[in-house]
Amino acid sequence: MKIFKLFLVFCFSFLFLSYFCEAKDTDYAYLNFENLNFKASHFLLYNLDDEKVVYQKGSDEKISIASLTKIMTAMVALLHYEDLDQPVKIPNEAFYNTSGYAMAGFKRNETVTIRDLLYGTLLPSGVEAAQALAVLTAGSIDNFVQMMNDLKEKIGMPSTHFSNPVGRDDIENYSTLEDVQKLLLYALHHEVFKEIYTTRFYETTNHLKLYSTLVAPSEKYFLDVTNIEGSKSGFTKEAGLCLSSLAEYNGIHYLLIVARSPYQNGFPNHIVDSLEIYNYFNDHYAYQNLFSVEEPIVTLTVQDGEILEYPIYVEQNIPLYLDKEAIFDYHYEGINVLNRKIKKNDYLGKIHVYYHQQLLYSQDVYLKETLKYRYTDYKIIGLFLTFVFLVFLILKFRKKSKKKK
Repeated sequence: MKIFKLFLVFCFSFLFLSYFCEAKDTDYAYLNFENLNFKASHFLLYNLDDEKVVYQKGSDEKISIASLTKIMTAMVALLHYEDLDQPVKIPNEAFYNTSGYAMAGFKRNETVTIRDLLYGTLLPSGVEAAQALAVLTAGSIDNFVQMMNDLKEKIGMPSTHFSNPVGRDDIENYSTLEDVQKLLLYALHHEVFKEIYTTRFYETTNHLKLYSTLVAPSEKYFLDVTNIEGSKSGFTKEAGLCLSSLAEYNGIHYLLIVARSPYQNGFPNHIVDSLEIYNYFNDHYAYQNLFSVEEPIVTLTVQDGEILEYPIYVEQNIPLYLDKEAIFDYHYEGINVLNRKIKKNDYLGKIHVYYHQQLLYSQDVYLKETLKYRYTDYKIIGLFLTFVFLVFLILKFRKKSKKKK
């Protein structure tokens, strides 16, 4: 019995370690990344052009996401209001439990617009702006949280639950970076959300100056955030420093989420982590053309043709996201010798492209034109001999006819 128990413990331990030690694949399974080290323990880099995950770590783990929660808060409000410029009074409930959290600077009973509150929620991550939106939209924070959870079901965020609209650490307020990515992709399709997300400065109708949380740290520590087009940050003790961002590097559009970057005396590790990830992939990866339209991929032999060789070209480039030093292996499988039986548009075979012994791409090959052949085909010779034989028979028949006369 004791041996059996030990056996069960061993099996459980093996399954546990196998599950948690296995690296999760990205959508670019053909890429071979070296072991990259960043201070953030969780991150997800997404190529918006290909709609694929480039690189990730811990993206499916349920964690506290701090003020990234406010992305959902803003979306619920945006979907509720048709007129974002309607005047509203900031309710007293907006200032519930705000101690220790970032504030936008609004005051009780102050008249502003819904648009002002949205900017206050997303740019400086104002807790009073987010709670004001919640109360004004749903009548109470609890009702608003229900709306948040209803929307996450609609978007398809199975590993997410909200318990508050501001991102307080709570056992019932959690998500994964995979789900946050889905939320951001959904939100960025909303024109007003994208406009706010990509803004760094906004002045409210009551002349309150709001700055993105990206501005002050990047200026203080001389961080080049030129390529970052938009962002939303967050911080709690549980979540650490978090940052979602939208960026363009050399024509490639990325979405990046980092979480649990360590807090060290106010140093913006979340921004530094994001820049290091962006710069690494910008330095080492780009779109590479698999083929050259000027050089043949394979050359086939033409049997008894006016030309002895027929080169196969690829008519258009196939760009793939790859490391800049990528070297490809090309393999052709199919007909190697062309003859009279093969006509224009007939299927010839396939070209396979390999990268690090992994199949990247396959393309069918067809004969694109009618080939000309020399007249030495046996069929032609046979027809000629048949013709000669018929002439011979005709002449012979005529001779016999004359003799009879």
